[in-house]
Amino acid sequence: MRRKNRWWIKTINDVPPERKLKLKAQIEPVGKTWCSREFIRIMESSAENKRLSKGLLCARKREACRLIIEPGRIKIGISCSGYTIRDVDFVVSQLKDAEWVNLVRIIAADTALSGALISGELSETFVRILQDHKFYFIPSISTGFYAYCSCGDVNNSCIHVIAACYFIAEALDENPWLLFYIRGKSREEIIQAVKKIRPGSDLPKISVPQTVQSGFLSSGITIPKTENPVGFFTFEGDGPVEPVQCNGQEVIPISLLGKAPYSYGQKNLADIISGLYPRIVSYANSVCNSDERK
Repeated sequence: MRRKNRWWIKTINDVPPERKLKLKAQIEPVGKTWCSREFIRIMESSAENKRLSKGLLCARKREACRLIIEPGRIKIGISCSGYTIRDVDFVVSQLKDAEWVNLVRIIAADTALSGALISGELSETFVRILQDHKFYFIPSISTGFYAYCSCGDVNNSCIHVIAACYFIAEALDENPWLLFYIRGKSREEIIQAVKKIRPGSDLPKISVPQTVQSGFLSSGITIPKTENPVGFFTFEGDGPVEPVQCNGQEVIPISLLGKAPYSYGQKNLADIISGLYPRIVSYANSVCNSDERK
């Protein structure tokens, strides 16, 4: 009688049904999140077209099993032709301790990154900002992501590796923070590291690019005294709202204060607030007109 140990079996028929993996995207493109779609895009850009079509067909029509994702390694069993399981291994380069310290400081210094980390939103903006700091989390050969298959096909990527990438992409749909985990740390570990950072800590300081510069106008306009704010933060006259003007040019009051020392994503906070002024003026005018009609 043949022993059916699920960790040693070699055919997909011997895998218990609850251990089999089926690709969810049977018709639509694989990848629901930006991270998984970008992972697929990079993989497809370096693979041969005929192998891509065969690999996708394999992933959709056949099955996979024993998906293992851990720091530095991803492993999955793929069954394409016949019933034999081909073991596909991915080796992932991990970040060094000093790199993690630097990464945590970058996230802690940016309110958008910190908020996204805590809320669990791994967006394109989040990844792009980290890429600007030379941290690349989307797996590719250029970022230390190498595949090995037991099929013996000397061409890389073989159809089993391609099929495996589609299954990995759907795993990223369920938990995109696996991109960090395979590099060495889970999202929870990063959150705890960010929370520990306080002013005056002995962690090395980093240089986070800021666009802080003087925002005061050359016209000589200055911030008014608190007892005389007319013409700066208030409106004059009984008609529509009159924006603050300097030499006939409309001026957004907050711009006189200069750039904020904080950023949200890649934008200075003062620039974001300035973008709200047209809506504020429009709403204020609508309120004034409503009061006049009454």
